[in-house]
Amino acid sequence: MNQAEWYALYCDALLEHDPVKLCTRIQMAEVAIFSRIQDLVQDPDSSHEREIIANALSALRALQRDLQRYQDERQIAS
Repeated sequence: MNQAEWYALYCDALLEHDPVKLCTRIQMAEVAIFSRIQDLVQDPDSSHEREIIANALSALRALQRDLQRYQDERQIAS
């Protein structure tokens, strides 16, 4: 896994508007990110990418919270 691959999946999740597809996109991005983290374990020069990854994971968590709130509100309205 390289930076471009995980980042593309991350962007796909951020840009997904369909709540049904969003959960899957978030999971795909997380798997790719965690795979990349494993690749970077032995790379002492990866601090910049690690910072980008930390920010991306934070954004995905916020997206998951928003999705959960949306699903909860939709369930209440039903």
